[in-house]
Amino acid sequence: MLALLDVVPIGTGSASLSGLLAQVVTLIDQSGLDYRVGPMGTTVEGEWDQIMALAKRCRDATLHTADRVMMTIQIDDRKDQPGAGRITAKVQSLEAKVGKPLKQ
Repeated sequence: MLALLDVVPIGTGSASLSGLLAQVVTLIDQSGLDYRVGPMGTTVEGEWDQIMALAKRCRDATLHTADRVMMTIQIDDRKDQPGAGRITAKVQSLEAKVGKPLKQ
């Protein structure tokens, strides 16, 4: 299963979010799950319970430093392609169809 996590702290007193988001990315890194950080969210690969537990930890950590958190979780769960490695495989499949490496 792939999940795109988008965490937005609100009520921090600053327009900059990178400091708070660094805490979230650290939690994701410490989870042991495969992930890719993007400019608008982080894609994580794991099982449902792992991803939901991680999302809760990210939410809880954000609420320690912000008054409010807006969180979007987008799920891609395929029963015909179980197992690890989907983050890499999806990009490689697209690159093969485009015929060249893509910017990441």
